[in-house]
Amino acid sequence: MRNYREKFGVFWFFIFLSFFTQKTTAAPPLRIVGSSAVFPFAASVAEHFRYKTHEPTPIVEAIGTGAGVKLFCGSLKGPDAVITSRPFTIAEKKKCQTEDINFEEFTIGQDGLVLIQDKRDIPFSLTLNDLNLALAEKIFQDGACIKNTHKFWNTIGKEFPSYPIRVLGPAPTSGTYEVLIEKIVTSCGPHLRRDGAYIEAPANENLIVQKVLHTPQTIGIVTFSFYDQNKHRLNAFSVNGNFPSFESIQKRTYSLSRPLFLYIKTNDLSRHIARLNYVFEFLSQRANGEEGYLSEKGLIPLSPEEQETMLKRAQNLQMEIPS
Repeated sequence: MRNYREKFGVFWFFIFLSFFTQKTTAAPPLRIVGSSAVFPFAASVAEHFRYKTHEPTPIVEAIGTGAGVKLFCGSLKGPDAVITSRPFTIAEKKKCQTEDINFEEFTIGQDGLVLIQDKRDIPFSLTLNDLNLALAEKIFQDGACIKNTHKFWNTIGKEFPSYPIRVLGPAPTSGTYEVLIEKIVTSCGPHLRRDGAYIEAPANENLIVQKVLHTPQTIGIVTFSFYDQNKHRLNAFSVNGNFPSFESIQKRTYSLSRPLFLYIKTNDLSRHIARLNYVFEFLSQRANGEEGYLSEKGLIPLSPEEQETMLKRAQNLQMEIPS
């Protein structure tokens, strides 16, 4: 009896040891950081990646584009990938090079910034120049850059209502803010107003919608995917004569459209093949096609030509991996 118990104990010891060894030697999950605008799409891809590959579910963190790139380029041991709502800057690329970090850029879809208002407010259309005159910290007037003192929309255009200029939008830490700056600010400086006309909102689009609905004559700036989910109670502004839509954003005829990006580290990719597999899932038809699961979440997919270009970029990386 004692001999049986000893053998039984040894048997379970080795079972436990085998299980423990497997758990401790398993590859850690991918870590992906960056844009809150891209987060819902990246998180959805992470779940499908898990089901398809049986790898651990990637950890996706919405910490903002700038903060995400800083972590990504800070160390080879940092995040495997970064999701961004704008391309890397020259300075960010140099930082990655300084740390000997090699990377590949993938465009993974389209999005647009949408100006929203409560359906009960008077609708009106805007141009990028109108937005500059309303929101830029300094504007060009009479041959010089002067402090922006416009307080009401009808001082910018007589056809506009006499609403106060009050716009809720992204904070400077967001890549969305940088896109907004690029679209509307001229040579008078890269800053938006800080006198109450432009109000920095937290990275929570639901809060922006609630504020717009409960504060009359207030305008909000959200991503197209979020507007699309709430358009039954919101109006979208036409910008430069075009309304935001699936078609106008995909074709980039809507002035506030923008591409979204995924960057992966390519150092020693043969040991980190999960990074590339995550890219393939993001670019797959079942994810990024016009009827893919990301489209259901509001991502405007790439055109077929762009999608083919991105897939070839991923396949070229795959071919470079030693067999």
